[in-house]
Amino acid sequence: MKRIHYASGSLLTGDDIADVIVRFAAALAHNNAAAEIRAPAVVDGGGTGEVLLLLGPASQMLAEDEPFGGEELHDEPFVAEFEQRIAALAPHRATYVENGTEDVTDLEIDLL
Repeated sequence: MKRIHYASGSLLTGDDIADVIVRFAAALAHNNAAAEIRAPAVVDGGGTGEVLLLLGPASQMLAEDEPFGGEELHDEPFVAEFEQRIAALAPHRATYVENGTEDVTDLEIDLL
């Protein structure tokens, strides 16, 4: 489990969840963007719940390992969604087209 320290508070969540949140915050910062996200976390009493985070270009956070007596928190759909959102924020690169563009899907004319 990892504890993310953010602003004046912190949250405890699973390793994969914490890693994708930090990487998403970095991708947002690289794009000078912000996003509001709801993330799974361990709440008071040891149960699971959801926290609301506002991530922006000036977000500063620290994620560190923390021992936890319960099971590791996993949320594959959450991690998959944010992996896609990180990829969408990555720089787009033009591709080489050998024989025309008729059969190319999702062609970005601005990149030609």
